[in-house]
Amino acid sequence: MPCGACVVTSQERDDNLVFEAGEYVLGTLEPDARATFERRLETDPAARRELAYWEQRLGSLGLALEPVEPPADVWEEVSRTISRKDSASVSPTPVPRHVQAPAANKLRFWRGAAIAASVVAMVLGALLLTQPTYHHGYGEPDPPHAYTSIVYDDPTGTGWLVTAWAGDDEMQVVALGDYDVPDGKELRAWLKPEDGAAIPLGVWPHEKGGYSVSLSRSTVEQMASKAKLMVSMEDAGASDQAGSTPPGKVMWSAPILARTG
Repeated sequence: MPCGACVVTSQERDDNLVFEAGEYVLGTLEPDARATFERRLETDPAARRELAYWEQRLGSLGLALEPVEPPADVWEEVSRTISRKDSASVSPTPVPRHVQAPAANKLRFWRGAAIAASVVAMVLGALLLTQPTYHHGYGEPDPPHAYTSIVYDDPTGTGWLVTAWAGDDEMQVVALGDYDVPDGKELRAWLKPEDGAAIPLGVWPHEKGGYSVSLSRSTVEQMASKAKLMVSMEDAGASDQAGSTPPGKVMWSAPILARTG
């Protein structure tokens, strides 16, 4: 089902290449896709530029994120995996000199909750570090208020990265994968201020890609009031009406984080 109310943004960079390079650095590409991307790195300067971009962005995160203690069963699985690998003799695959080994080879990302937490934390940092620069004609640039949120579906591993800036009239949404929506239904987004009714934002994308969702200036201002981003499953074509909560089933709710400097 197409996302009729969402407009795909035109970007100078190849969206597929951006995703591949980012996932390569994060270590989330499937083995075949990783091998294909490594071959592309040998001949494609654009791929090498994207790889360098993501390595710099994801390798220089300085956010003060609180550590999260993984569940006991995750630690047990990690210990078993390490033991198996220590007892096995594996010959490393040669890597071209200009290509760094992917994060999967370095970090051995855990499956399940540990993978989700690591990837989400790193991508959030990248988003917070890539806000636009504003100059007043003298002195240092003055960064505007930036708002960021991450919507994540644990069962499917699908995620959405959300950014908006004070003074803008749109919200950027990057869907990291496809999410299956039943026939006759559609996802809709809502902004829920700490004190106030849920504000309808329109149809929420469910297909992988970059999207732009129009917002009113007053809605953007509400993001500073400890607001949450909510996504609900609604009947297709139903009219949006502000209320204490969305009329349909709330699928996900995520806090909106603000950066002011």
